[in-house]
This record gives sequence, structure tokens and C-alpha cells, in this order.
Amino acid sequence: MYIIIMKFLVSIIILAGIALIGSRVTFLRKQFGLGIRNIFITGIEYILIGLFLGGSFLNIFDADAIGKFRPFLIFGLAWVGYLYGIQFEIKLIKILPRNFFSITAIQTIITFGMVAISMFVLFHYIFFIQKDRAILFSVVLGITAMSTAQSSLAIANMNFKFKERRLFDMVRYIAGVDGLFALLFFSIFLAFTKGVTETPFFPGSELAWVGLTVFTGLIPALIFLLMNKTGYRHGDFLLLMTGVIAFTGGMSYQLGLSPLVSGLISGIILANTCKFRIRALNFLHDGEKPIYIIMLIILGAGWNLDHRVSIIAVLIFIVFRFAGKIAGNFVAVKSFQSKFRIPPGIGITLLSEGGISFGIIVNFMIIYPDLADHIIYIILISAFFFELISPKLILLFFRERSIRIKANNKVKNDK
Repeated sequence: MYIIIMKFLVSIIILAGIALIGSRVTFLRKQFGLGIRNIFITGIEYILIGLFLGGSFLNIFDADAIGKFRPFLIFGLAWVGYLYGIQFEIKLIKILPRNFFSITAIQTIITFGMVAISMFVLFHYIFFIQKDRAILFSVVLGITAMSTAQSSLAIANMNFKFKERRLFDMVRYIAGVDGLFALLFFSIFLAFTKGVTETPFFPGSELAWVGLTVFTGLIPALIFLLMNKTGYRHGDFLLLMTGVIAFTGGMSYQLGLSPLVSGLISGIILANTCKFRIRALNFLHDGEKPIYIIMLIILGAGWNLDHRVSIIAVLIFIVFRFAGKIAGNFVAVKSFQSKFRIPPGIGITLLSEGGISFGIIVNFMIIYPDLADHIIYIILISAFFFELISPKLILLFFRERSIRIKANNKVKNDK
């Protein structure tokens, strides 16, 4: 017992130390290649650190310790959901052209379909995995393929000045909104798989699952709004915000729901009703990086290397996610007229992985801990590949539409 307690305390100290250091380091302007910088920003290195500290190597984070950190993962998922949701202010989204949203919807649906179908065929008909499990794997992989991390675009924006700003803003819009579709599909997926357990109040009802999810997002938001009508100091606001997030995550998990989705719903409500939206957004953003780092370390520690997936599965996922992004955006762009020219190959700017995808995988790991290893294996290797090539592909797409920003703030053509 003494050894178990000491190991857990050591794991807490290690997590806190890595999160503290990692949250104060940025690689946006470091003198690395763009691909390497993007890998660091996405946080893949923390998954590898977790893998090294986990049961596959040092065994500091064993299965028992990881289980003890589950409440933090639930809190972290709710935090990520709040942060993502609170940025969706409807009046600001309406300013942008409506066809942006339609283009995003079409490309995400096509990407999901191409990845999910190809992975199901591979798992069920080639690897002979049981049909129900093959559907589970393929749907989750299709959902994670939908979203785009904005790290590559952030690097490009920090180092280059784009001549066709409207085109670049559209790419950023798609990368910001496609995660919303991924979470919507993830909610539908959980409604049919019933999350952690059967919904206790309405067993067997998918509609009831959706209703309870909305309920667990609505109630914390209402509590926060009511508390905002009373006077309090800055410290009280931070405490209230933290408490509401913890309440959202705990309540949704205990009801067999998704803390990520419940936090998203609550965040969207606050984004459009709370007068302290900017203060809440700044608070969530300030705490995002250390929480995200700890979640990725725990995710890596929980990865069991004994469950290996054929490299063929990884290659099929990469190929069909790539093809889905290209084909999806090609079809979407051809379906709508725009006030400015949108090149049909715009899909190559939306390949960056991570962010919401990692959050979905963490949520899946909590729900199906025995099945997550295969998913983590595919997503980690594919994410490494996509993060490595994504910045270069963005610059390739914008090669005649951007100029490089030099350290002394002068610019030159990026040829």
C-alpha cells in the first residue's frame, strides 16, 4: 500500500512538473523546421512522454495510477468542451458568408464517409474483426478524421503574410468549425452505443440520451448565469467557473454521457448569453495548455503497445483521410458560388490532426478502455505524419499568395 501511494504521489509531481514547463514553452517562432514545430505544438511529444512513463516502459504510470487520474480526464474533457463551445458566438459567425458553413458541412461528411467505410471494409472483410467491433473502430476513426487542428495554420499565420486574406480566413473558418461536426457525430455515436452504461432513467432510448446530454449542458450554464447576477470578486469568478466545469464533467459522466459534449453545449450557451464571455474565454484559454498536456501524458501512459495494429490500417487511414479532405472540399467548392475564387485543391490545407481529435480519443478511452489501444495507435502515427507535412502543404497551396515575415518585420516573396 505504501509503495502504491508513493508511486501515485510521484506521478502527480511528474505530471505537474511537465505541465508547468510545457505550458511556458512555445514553438511558434523557434528555429525548427515547420513540420517539427507543428508536432511540438500539437502535443504529440507528450503522448510519447506518457508512453515512456507508462506500463510499456518505466511503469511509473501503471493501470492503477491511470485509473486514479480518471476524474481529472473527465474534468479536462469538460474544460476542452467549454473552451471550444464558448468561441461559437452566433452573431459573429453570421458575419461570414453562409457558404463557408455549407462547404464545411459537405467536406466533413464526405471525409467521414470515405474513412469510415474504408476502415470497416479493412477491419471486417480483410482482418476478420467481429462486425460490431469493426463498426465501432471505423466510426470513431471516421469521426476523428473530420476535424482539423489549427496548429499548422497558426504557424503559417505567424510566419507569413497572406495576400489573399479572404481565402486564408475561409480555411481558418473551416478548420475552426469542422470540429463542431465531429463532436455532433460523436454525440450521435454515443447515443447509439449508450456511453459508459445504459442511461439509468431511460434505458434503451437514443433520444433520451440526447435529451440528457442537452440537460447536462444546460443546467450548469443556467447556474453560472444566475450566479453572475450577484456581485463577486475576480477570484470568485475563477472559482465559480472551475466549479461549474467540474460539475458538468462529473454529472455527465455519472449519467453515462460525454463530458466533452456536455461542456461544448454549455460553452455555446454561455457564448451567446453571458456578458462575461470574454473573461470566461480568457480564463479557459489560460488553463488550456497545462490541462491538455496532462491529458495527453495520461493518454500516452494508457497506450498498451502489446495491442499492435497492422501498418496497413494506418496507411489506409492516412490515404482515405487525405482523399476525403481533398474530395470533400472539391465537391463542396464546386457546389457553391463565392465572391472570390476558391481553388478546388484547398483540401490540402486542412490535413492537420490533433486538438478535438485527441479529445475524442480520450473520451473514447474512458468509455472503452479495452478497445482504445487500436484507435490510439492509428491516430498517433497518422497525426505524426499529418503534422509533419501539413505546414509545407499549406505553403505549397499559398506559394503565390503569401510573403514571408522576416525577424526584422521586413517581408520578401516566398518563392
